[in-house]
Amino acid sequence: MTATHADLTVKSRLRNFGDGVMVLADDAVKFYVETGRFRKHRKIVREIPLSDVESVERQGNDLSIFWKGTTDMFVIAQLSQVELTFERMTAAVKERTKDAEKKEANDQKQVELAQMTANAMETADSLFDILRNLHGRVDWSLVENNFKQSEEKVKNLASQPNSVCLDIRYLSAAVRERRPKEIAEKTHDALKALHEHFEGMASSVEKEEQFHPNSRDARLSIQANYVLNDLLLGTVVGEDVGKEGGELLKITDALSKVPDSKVDAEEVKAALDRLCVEKEKQNLILAEIRSVLGRQLKELFRSGED
Repeated sequence: MTATHADLTVKSRLRNFGDGVMVLADDAVKFYVETGRFRKHRKIVREIPLSDVESVERQGNDLSIFWKGTTDMFVIAQLSQVELTFERMTAAVKERTKDAEKKEANDQKQVELAQMTANAMETADSLFDILRNLHGRVDWSLVENNFKQSEEKVKNLASQPNSVCLDIRYLSAAVRERRPKEIAEKTHDALKALHEHFEGMASSVEKEEQFHPNSRDARLSIQANYVLNDLLLGTVVGEDVGKEGGELLKITDALSKVPDSKVDAEEVKAALDRLCVEKEKQNLILAEIRSVLGRQLKELFRSGED
């Protein structure tokens, strides 16, 4: 946090403007001259936001301020005030540089988190597709195609900074040898590892609650993705999905309150209500929810890349 100081006022001369008074505040350097023959009043002839100052140089009583392609030279009247003015301005420039570097680092971490989360959701979708297509009469060409998609998503995910590297070597062998039970087991293992990565992810951004999307948003999005895919899987195997529906509503409600979120909890609720009266269309309705909600979640994380 930037320290607050009392304004520093010193008599000085500004090149091309003449004698006057420099006032150094926490946010700007202001130079005043006195106008009027009888009733004197101060007039600002130069104001330099400290956020625009690139550097400050001193030579004797002269202070040169470099800002936005401009150089202003001040001559401080009293030598005793030159050092104090120079130190205050130099400290302000250093603090601004430090804040800018911290913001740049936080912005980069947000971009990395956004990319990783979007890719993780795509990876989870492809892995759940494998599980769904193992039920009933197995179409091995479809399962093999699902695995190829998963393999590509896993590689993309692993290539990102601070991401997770899922070991799918045994899953690959099981698919190649067409062993359904082992395929299901190894797919569950990969999904578990991906989920645990996000659940155990610590914040890497200072004052994270001020930034969105953040690690909490990422965890909620992965949870929503998993619950929705569980709903789809449950309809395939004939399970009651009422509990998962309630859980999905709770998560999407939280996500809808994230700043700039396009997640529509009411739209999800309306679609889930249809499941109760249009049971013959369960798969179609849930596929629609997955498409719409998936897009909304990805849009939330794409906003972090802008």
